[in-house]
Amino acid sequence: MGDYHVTLYVSPDCEDCQKARRFLENKGINYEEKSIQDSGARGELRYKTGRTECPTIDVDGHIVVGYLPEKWDHLLSEGPLRMT
Repeated sequence: MGDYHVTLYVSPDCEDCQKARRFLENKGINYEEKSIQDSGARGELRYKTGRTECPTIDVDGHIVVGYLPEKWDHLLSEGPLRMT
């Protein structure tokens, strides 16, 4: 895994958000968690994606909306992050 910033947007009582946390933790990925209960985080997510669906992962501006482990895995290991 490389040097990049990962933000996970979550909402309370979201089952997929729990899965998303476990996914990142099992891979040893450090991430910043932002709850959309916070109006600032909600506004930030809406600005980035046009919606407030959770979980959403943002890896240095590359965003995947929803818990999609295959896409997340690709983004974190093989995607644009590996380009220099």
